[in-house]
Amino acid sequence: MLSYLAAIVIGYLLGSFPSGYLVGRLRGVDVRQWGSGRIGGANVLRSVGPWAALLAVMGDVAKGVVAVFVARALVGSPSAEALAGLAAILGHDFSIFLSFSGGRGVATTMGALGALYLPAPIILAVIGLSVIAVSRYSSLGSLTIATLMPFVMLYLVLFADKPAWYLVYGLAAGILIVVLHKGNIQRLLAGTERKVGKSGKRRESVP
Repeated sequence: MLSYLAAIVIGYLLGSFPSGYLVGRLRGVDVRQWGSGRIGGANVLRSVGPWAALLAVMGDVAKGVVAVFVARALVGSPSAEALAGLAAILGHDFSIFLSFSGGRGVATTMGALGALYLPAPIILAVIGLSVIAVSRYSSLGSLTIATLMPFVMLYLVLFADKPAWYLVYGLAAGILIVVLHKGNIQRLLAGTERKVGKSGKRRESVP
């Protein structure tokens, strides 16, 4: 039980590591003061630039991967791996190091998913990036991934003999992504969502 709890706590702390925020700080930018105020790759892209965004995304993906691997080493059960992955996502979204603010967790979700079953995030990333390329809305790509992920995991459980906890992970992570994109959904429906490539405006206050 202690190792199980340790895996979840470590997952949360790993997820809390603010990759995007630190990358921005290295360039003299507090990404929380720009655009959406989030610390994920999309906002780093708008407020700092593409190379910084790439580093932020790589860091966020790594958090999810390491969280699952730690759970696998400590416990070795699918439930611990899934819960540690979800804990990493929660850490990214509500970082203890940033007064419980953070990002929307897409990259960390994909990292943990890759540690569970590598082909799944590759397929989802191809679809999500295709949606972004056509629509120019990064949020729409993220929402597409969140919507399809539970179905991908359901297929794996039913037809590839994967643990039911993989479906739990896909459902919980997908729902969390959609909930944290509530504002984006409203702007997409209103036609006011920012497209990829447009710089973020400076915010009046830090979240």
